[in-house]
Amino acid sequence: MPSPRRTFLAGIGGLALGMAADAGIALPGKEETPDLPWPYEKLDVEKTRKLAHQGCYKTNCASGAFGAIIGQLREKVGNPWTMIPLDLYAYGGGGVNGWGTLCGALNGACGAITLAAGKKAQVQLVNELIGWYTEFSFPSIESNTYAREHAFLVDTYHSDLELPRSVSGSPLCHISVARWCKISGYGAGTPEWYERCSRLCGDVAARAVELLNAMKDGSFTAAYTPRTETTGCTSCHTKGTDAVKRPIAGGKQNCLDCHKPHK
Repeated sequence: MPSPRRTFLAGIGGLALGMAADAGIALPGKEETPDLPWPYEKLDVEKTRKLAHQGCYKTNCASGAFGAIIGQLREKVGNPWTMIPLDLYAYGGGGVNGWGTLCGALNGACGAITLAAGKKAQVQLVNELIGWYTEFSFPSIESNTYAREHAFLVDTYHSDLELPRSVSGSPLCHISVARWCKISGYGAGTPEWYERCSRLCGDVAARAVELLNAMKDGSFTAAYTPRTETTGCTSCHTKGTDAVKRPIAGGKQNCLDCHKPHK
């Protein structure tokens, strides 16, 4: 027969587990991470734009985009979205810790898409998002308007000016920033540069939600197709036996942004 003390402790333990379950708290060993995709509910595109802009101010572009989407799904859906830390993409700022590779806003948004769309659907949605990014003129008219009218969620702005817009032609942070700086005349590290990246972060997260909403409705249709220059290059530079004359080249963006055409 169990002692009164053991019975009391068992009762306290059961009460604690019950309270944790009621509060939606995941306990170690008590809950497994469900397979992808996770339940998705449609989100407001403009709210997402503003939240991601604010998130970029607070953290960086990658966490800003990721947190804007995941944070809303935590509130609308709850578990399993509550299992994900919002700072998961803290490494992604500046093209991964300042390395200038994949744009952090894309990085964070693609992570959110993968969780919501699953392993198969994310291929289409991520491909569409990145293709759109390479051809879109940042920052968007919407973001410029919000900043000019002080309609974003921040109290103090890096800049509230109507910022010049530019097309990167590439998903890389380094190229995206460099081309904007050349067109705008603002240097990297200026308040306007920080503001441009924050507005871009909002635009990317907003576009990701547009795609996810379309997926939810069953109305998603892929629109991006690689340019003729790219398909012309990849027709030769693909898998083959001649590593010297025809080296393999991965990528879907315009090759001629960096490489000279050849016969």
